[in-house]
Amino acid sequence: MLTRRQLLTRGAALSGLSSWKVLAGDDSRNQTLFASAFSLNQDQHFFSIFDHEGKIKWQQALPERAHAPIVHPNKPIVAVVARRPGFYIDLYKIDSGQRLMRIEPEKDHHFYGHGLFTPDGLSLITQENHYPSGQGKIFIRSVATGEVLKQFPSYGIGPHESCLLNNDTLVVANGGLQTHPDNDRRILNLETMQASLCFISLATGELINKLVLPDELHQLSIRHLDINKEGTIAVGFQYQGDKWDDVPLVATANLKSEKLNFLPIPLNISRRLQHYCGSVAYDKSGNTLAITSPRGDLVVYWQTKNWEYLTHHNFQDVCGLSHSEKANEFLVTTGKGKRIFVNPITNDKLTLARMKKWKWDNHLHLLKV
Repeated sequence: MLTRRQLLTRGAALSGLSSWKVLAGDDSRNQTLFASAFSLNQDQHFFSIFDHEGKIKWQQALPERAHAPIVHPNKPIVAVVARRPGFYIDLYKIDSGQRLMRIEPEKDHHFYGHGLFTPDGLSLITQENHYPSGQGKIFIRSVATGEVLKQFPSYGIGPHESCLLNNDTLVVANGGLQTHPDNDRRILNLETMQASLCFISLATGELINKLVLPDELHQLSIRHLDINKEGTIAVGFQYQGDKWDDVPLVATANLKSEKLNFLPIPLNISRRLQHYCGSVAYDKSGNTLAITSPRGDLVVYWQTKNWEYLTHHNFQDVCGLSHSEKANEFLVTTGKGKRIFVNPITNDKLTLARMKKWKWDNHLHLLKV
């Protein structure tokens, strides 16, 4: 637990940060930066920031493997969340890599590798597992002090990732998988699992809408999601059933949906995904959707005008995915140390300098333009 002195000291350090543009200076106002974790081996894990040319700005060692970056909306702060079962979130100054704070979960809880800041930047939202009961929880903490301000249920099991709709509705991907940190890869409820996409009031914690899968698809786990400017949530699945089953792996929904709408994908491409979607992201315009599959070595794209399948790209062990500052363009990272800008409309590909021994982790985030 943090002492009052620690809370006040950390709060002063965070509140003293100026706006991004003032701190960064004129030379970097228009610079594009990306954040991602990486590993060198099973014992060496890091968090890094690099620019659009691939130059590493800084890197910091981590105690355990990390999963996803979180970008503050109005201060030069970036955070990274430990991989499930996660027991830390580290906050850093973007310009220097100085660590500002480490947040740990409450007793008998662990993080799921993701989180997000509220639009005003004052609070941090995390999805957590209360592992004695197996129930999902949502926590809201003060960014300045790390104190828990409120908590409420995720209305499901295994809340992996969430996003905000209209700044006041939290959309949560409850993966449905009950696990315990003593053996986190063991699924305790495989025969009864039920994933859900829940829409929750950020102000009250009340459930607004809940979408579940048909009984025959109850072993589809909703893991990752993104939202475009029209309020359409795209979700990617990971299937826990028999390997020969053909099941849908990508869907969309909105606040008023009564069911998830599965996206079309050629059967040969769907089978190549090997039942696994790694990251989900819209491009900057929101008109193109991409998902990655490290098991299938694929990036697959759809256009959002009528949700038609566009094309795919082949990259070995690809998972990290972020929109860039350009329409229809994404940056992808791989477990083989590669970083590639891709455009499914023009089919352009630009590979940045390869970090040969680096295994980029599952997620990637654009920090600033």
